[in-house]
Amino acid sequence: MTQRAFRLIMAVWCIIFSIVGVVLSEPPQTARADTGSNWTGSYFANRDLQGVPVFTRIDPALIFNWGLNSPGPGIGSSNWSARWTTIQYLNAGTYRFTITADDGVRAYIDGQIILDAWRDQAATTYYVNVQVVTGTHAIQVDYYQGGGNASLSVFWDYIVAQSTAWLAQYYNNTNLAGAPVLTRYESKIDYFWGTGSPDPVVTRDNFSARWTATLPFSAATYRFTLAGDDGVRLFIDNATVIDQWRLQGVTAYSIDVPLAAGLHTLRVEYFEATDQAIVRFDYAVAVGPPPYPGTQSDQWYAEYFPNPNLQGSPSFIRLEGLSGINYNWSQASPAPGFPQQNFSVRWTRRVYFPGRPYVFYLTVDDGARLYIDTTLILDEWRVQGVSSYRKVVDLTEGYHILRLEYFNNLYQSVINMTWDPPNGQAPPMPPGGPPQPPPPSTGVTATVTNASFLNIRAGPGISFEILSVASRGNRFAVTGRNPDNSWLRIIFGNNATGWVSAFYTTVSGNLNSLPVVNILPGPPRLTGVRGKLFSGLRLRTGPGTYFPQIGSLEWGAVVDIVGRNASNTWLQVQFGGVTGWIYAPYVRIVAGSLFNVPITG
Repeated sequence: MTQRAFRLIMAVWCIIFSIVGVVLSEPPQTARADTGSNWTGSYFANRDLQGVPVFTRIDPALIFNWGLNSPGPGIGSSNWSARWTTIQYLNAGTYRFTITADDGVRAYIDGQIILDAWRDQAATTYYVNVQVVTGTHAIQVDYYQGGGNASLSVFWDYIVAQSTAWLAQYYNNTNLAGAPVLTRYESKIDYFWGTGSPDPVVTRDNFSARWTATLPFSAATYRFTLAGDDGVRLFIDNATVIDQWRLQGVTAYSIDVPLAAGLHTLRVEYFEATDQAIVRFDYAVAVGPPPYPGTQSDQWYAEYFPNPNLQGSPSFIRLEGLSGINYNWSQASPAPGFPQQNFSVRWTRRVYFPGRPYVFYLTVDDGARLYIDTTLILDEWRVQGVSSYRKVVDLTEGYHILRLEYFNNLYQSVINMTWDPPNGQAPPMPPGGPPQPPPPSTGVTATVTNASFLNIRAGPGISFEILSVASRGNRFAVTGRNPDNSWLRIIFGNNATGWVSAFYTTVSGNLNSLPVVNILPGPPRLTGVRGKLFSGLRLRTGPGTYFPQIGSLEWGAVVDIVGRNASNTWLQVQFGGVTGWIYAPYVRIVAGSLFNVPITG
């Protein structure tokens, strides 16, 4: 090889190495964020988008830096505005919109505002996460320029995709440390490994696991239940929801969490120390109506929350009949011990409609929302004085689910909702109810003197349903008594009839002149209190192991609790049309309060 040829070859290699070196030294290029395409821009010679635009054009992207210049002919360099619209196809998921503007900017998706920064400002960047479903979406951006420099840029990144299964990671330690020894996809979290292992590569004791999935949710309150032996944790969108990270026998935990519509990332973490290895997780919409047997399923299922935003678990739950919703708590609380202000309520009910247009009427102070089959019909969720609204809805024939949500801020507390024609209610009532004749006078009265609060029941005994609550000093006309005068039939409220224990009252008049009324207790009434089993249990005829077994209930069964014994160690429940008793320590209350359940054994 000649010296000249050698130099030529070396020169070529130097060029190749220099090119490779440049390529290797360049950082990896990320995909460019989407800016959309075919934006229709309308430009106005004022800063309020008023009148006819000076010109309209197609802009390929919203990336502008006009500086001190005009955006186009006929418009100056200050005090102008523009509106851009486009239709874009987006896959389901969460998108992060990055919007930088000098001066004011607003952004909308499908008519819903996602950013409102309509003010004079230097170039400012905003980040907004938006969840969308698969399909085409209308995007609109409004902008105004006041004075000085003018600039605008809009783009978005796809940051969260929907999962098709749980991503499971297993670790051979109890604290999720280091690299997982096993990673795989799993369709659900429902395991009883006993003294075994999830997989041969995972140790039988002292291991941990993490499951992650991003799943779609409709807007609702969900009841999440997580059980484990030993420690368990649940995170929703990186927020800790359940944290029971400790040694324990199999224990179930439930919590109600309101979620907005869209994708949410769930993360379940678990560790096993020794002995049994168990972990189970599930969730369902917590909104009623619960599956009550018979006609009870069509009553209003009411959930009362001690906050104005329907968050957490309700303080108590009760059934509230077949009429329209009609309350004025301005001078009282919905129940003893419950706040008079800053509370919220959710009513749910199944109603059969013959099929025709209906007019729904709503009167409220402060906020209320009415849904029919998850569709928002009336949205007046704001602080306001007493206000009335109406909405015509054409309903198909069949059953529909009504959900009315309400919150009170301060002062008056009024909520009234009816519909016309009055199918499914008995009947629509104006605020305060229809006028009633005065109760008959017997000359006998009873005044609550020996209790701060006294339950008014449907019959003479604590096994009867609680209809209302009387306060100390309340006085009632007495119209009847039981054989031993221990219970009194009274007139209360809007001339309704109920019973109170005579022990807590002072009677005026001749009690023996009143008729004796015999009412035998019927089957236990539903209380709205529900429990979930975290173990299989025997169903017995009474509160004790010496009572005969009449059936069995599996782990995870949800039961209606209709009674209890005095020590709360046994619960009387209804499940599948059967009433019986189960051992309470293996039941977790998931709706309502056990204090609302009568002692029946």
